[in-house]
Amino acid sequence: METPIIWRGGQIVKMYPHGNYVSRNLTSDPETGLGNWTEEEVRLALQTGRARGRILNQVDMPWHFLAAYSETDALAIARYLKSLPPLYNRIPDPSRYGVLETVFVKLTKSPPAFPPRTITFRDGNFGEAPHQAARDLPQSVMVYAQGSVAVVIGLILVLWRPVERRSTGWRAWMWSGLKIIGGLFVIGIGWLVYELPASVVIPPQKAADVFLNQVYRPDLTKLPNPERVALVERGRLLYTVASCAMCHEGNGRGGVKFSWRPFGTIWSRNISSDKTAGIGAWSDREIARAIRSGVSRDGGALHWQGMIWDHASNLDEEDLRALIAFLRTLPPVERNIPRPRPPAGDDCELYVFWLVDNFTPGCIGQ
Repeated sequence: METPIIWRGGQIVKMYPHGNYVSRNLTSDPETGLGNWTEEEVRLALQTGRARGRILNQVDMPWHFLAAYSETDALAIARYLKSLPPLYNRIPDPSRYGVLETVFVKLTKSPPAFPPRTITFRDGNFGEAPHQAARDLPQSVMVYAQGSVAVVIGLILVLWRPVERRSTGWRAWMWSGLKIIGGLFVIGIGWLVYELPASVVIPPQKAADVFLNQVYRPDLTKLPNPERVALVERGRLLYTVASCAMCHEGNGRGGVKFSWRPFGTIWSRNISSDKTAGIGAWSDREIARAIRSGVSRDGGALHWQGMIWDHASNLDEEDLRALIAFLRTLPPVERNIPRPRPPAGDDCELYVFWLVDNFTPGCIGQ
């Protein structure tokens, strides 16, 4: 079996101020891929973000959505990945921004700068050949340098005492103890802010639930029979794990912006049941054609970056019916989405995906 090149990883994902991440090698190569991982280790990475030696950032690797899978389904995916023929592609560790810069930016943005405003994707393979020197060495030096400065500042604040506050006896011990405790507390908070959202402190299920609970839950008691209940539940799972919730949001309101010079500026559509702004007036056949073939109700072509119909074309008939059944339960949201704009000079040079509302065409608002 020939391994699709996409499984080798190597694409850069930039998320300021969190860092620059390179997609991992998912083939069975024993040195640079998953060849030496057990199926259970792969499952844990998929569903909890706990990988060998690190915590996976939910934006770079959306494990918080994949947590919706059952363990059986997740193990099936792991088994498939383990079956991929090996491709050598050594992936560098994430390249982080400096400690002081990261903590400052996160604390001065919407708490604590998560999710980032945008995600930027860069084409190409940024894996490293055997014996190649690490390309992120200058960035690593800056990170460690800023970390060292932060430690020095912390030590000064802990150990320094004004002359007028110097004392002896139990007061001196109490003052020193309080400063040490306070200093350790500040360092701990700084470390937590620096690591967020990829923090070992937060239980994986708690982190996942924050996102999973944003996906609309229909009232299953109003459905006519158990078969319809099972169909809608299956549709909600597919909506969650197949990127629908990420681009159209949990209630289907849409509006996520994408900009790149090759295709211009586009926004994910409103797929709620609103009859004017959404797809409430569409027939099941029209929705199925849009999902599988990328053809809109009016016959226009849907861009494959705005609607991933090239992937959704692999859905079998039952899964397609389940997804449509769930979409029918979404409450109407009156939200008009701008029409796509053809390529223009102010579009982003690299592919940029917005995580905050932005209805202005082009690369404005990064």
